[in-house]
Amino acid sequence: MQLSQQIIEIYLKLEGLLLDSIGKAIGSGSNVTKDTLEKWQASLYRELSSLQNYQLRLIMQAAKKVNPKMRSMIREMATDQARITTKEIQQVLPELEGIPFTDSTNTKQALMTLDLEAMTRLEMMNATMLKQSSSIYLEIITQASAEFVNGAITLEEALVKTAAKWSENGMPALIDRRGAKWSTEAYVNMVVKNTQKNVADKIQNARFDDYDVDLVGVSSHAGSRPTHLDYQGRIYSRSGKSKKYPPLSSTSYGKIDGIVTGINCNHRLYVYIEGVSVQRYHPYNKKESIAKYKESQRQRLLERNIRKAKHQFSMLQSMEVDENYLKDARRRITYRQAQMRQFINQTGRTRRYNREQIVET
Repeated sequence: MQLSQQIIEIYLKLEGLLLDSIGKAIGSGSNVTKDTLEKWQASLYRELSSLQNYQLRLIMQAAKKVNPKMRSMIREMATDQARITTKEIQQVLPELEGIPFTDSTNTKQALMTLDLEAMTRLEMMNATMLKQSSSIYLEIITQASAEFVNGAITLEEALVKTAAKWSENGMPALIDRRGAKWSTEAYVNMVVKNTQKNVADKIQNARFDDYDVDLVGVSSHAGSRPTHLDYQGRIYSRSGKSKKYPPLSSTSYGKIDGIVTGINCNHRLYVYIEGVSVQRYHPYNKKESIAKYKESQRQRLLERNIRKAKHQFSMLQSMEVDENYLKDARRRITYRQAQMRQFINQTGRTRRYNREQIVET
């Protein structure tokens, strides 16, 4: 968990550095008039190459820190998951001799696959962030200039408005097949959590294969994702050959939003040997579980909104805009923090202050 948080924080800091570098390069535009606008634009276009080189160095520095941490996280989690799964199997099948984790071909193959998948995602994220940084720089210049020329506002006002929008949206780290843009925060969290899920799933299945385990149970908990409610707390057959229990493939298991394997899903599989194991979990009340899930999603939204407001303030600071704009940005942070306090008071949930922070740049 410590390594995963370090990876997330490195990328959140990188996002802040990239946004701030854009703000610093563009400046406040406070002295620009309509007569000098083209000259101002031309000077910024000439600076794009220097900005790109600087941002590339920032990204390479981040990658140099992240890549070994990701590999270490994968191996630490793999070792822990193998130990836990092996212990659970041996508790119900003490007479069975299995293959040691370090000698298992299945786990070695799983680790190779996990490394390749994780590094590919990180490389794709780095390339997207570099490309999108340049796009944001140019779009801020273009959009602010258009509003300045066509509207009754100063260039500084237009720049503040446009920069605030981009800092609110976040730095895109992925553009998916549908054309949707994933912010750095959203995507790096997805990459880390998806990697953790893949490690747990692949290593557990590798050990199941080492011991020829077929029947598995799915855990259950309150606040489960609504689409997982009908699958939790039940017994399944991994092979699908059981005549008594349904195949695991009949569930959403294996999908990116599926039971056990889904992002932010807290379900897990456990060994089930008929006649030996005791079924540990049973389905929860559906109505209560859905209500808890909705509360958790609302809290995550409020946390993201607070962080976005803090990024706005930081970017405007780097632009050295007028103090009045900074005061507005501070008020936005205060307002969103008040929304969180009201939500916590109403629901009795625990406030997670660390999730509201941005990493200082």
